[in-house]
Amino acid sequence: MKIKSFLAIAACGLLFAACQTNDGQSVATDHSNAEKADSMLYYFAQMNGAQYDRDAQRDTTLASDEAKKAYIMGVQTGLNAAKEDNDAYNRGLNLGMQMAMTFQQFKKDYGVELNKKVFVKALSEALSNDSIINSSDMQREFYRIMSEFNAQKEERDIKAANENLLKASETLKMKKIADNLYGGVITPTEGEQIKDGDNVDASINVENIEGKAINAPLPSKLKIGSRSLPEPINTALKTMKSGETGKFATSAMSIFGPRAAQMGLQPSDVVILTIKATVTPPEEKK
Repeated sequence: MKIKSFLAIAACGLLFAACQTNDGQSVATDHSNAEKADSMLYYFAQMNGAQYDRDAQRDTTLASDEAKKAYIMGVQTGLNAAKEDNDAYNRGLNLGMQMAMTFQQFKKDYGVELNKKVFVKALSEALSNDSIINSSDMQREFYRIMSEFNAQKEERDIKAANENLLKASETLKMKKIADNLYGGVITPTEGEQIKDGDNVDASINVENIEGKAINAPLPSKLKIGSRSLPEPINTALKTMKSGETGKFATSAMSIFGPRAAQMGLQPSDVVILTIKATVTPPEEKK
């Protein structure tokens, strides 16, 4: 059987665990329902297998046979870890798995290794306290510290993005427009200068530094100066005249913000924009 088939079958179990009644008996009690349940799980598994393939297209480390086998083993371990008739244990297991992944991501994003013992000790204290914990105070302090980590990360990301952009601009021979934007017009015209308040029809092609297309949901009808328009695009357009085509380099962080990760990009990755823009005349008042 192929790896992909194993992947689909293993993923089925994730939904199976949710199809149990409180007494551990399967919802599908008769033969007909059992067949329906098997079919449902099969399709759910295929959906998860397809999602894994999509993820592997963005992260090639997931594409190898070894990675797929490891994924299946992880799924199977999770399926076997849950205990019947022990809701408290399963709730703890679920939180533990979530936190394990959070710890890994936190180290990757912020460069700080979180202490598992601190978390477990604090959780134990919270459960053994005689007095009621003020959850609002806990949340306020949590988000206060988290905001400090986010500020540090943003500062590092901006620095890394600007450094990458500078290197890319030297390679591509692009002129600096702003710290987070390089480039200029590649097909000039004698059209009117694009300015704040203009309505513009724009064709925007987005690529990474290697020239691979990035599927970015950018609008084609733009209003210059609008707060909904990414700042690098707004700035780039104002260097152009109506009918011109420009080529620009910016960072994934500057143009996509937190959505960069959803596109398989790091905040500091260089993004190349090829923009053709035409000013549209204002609508006549009736």
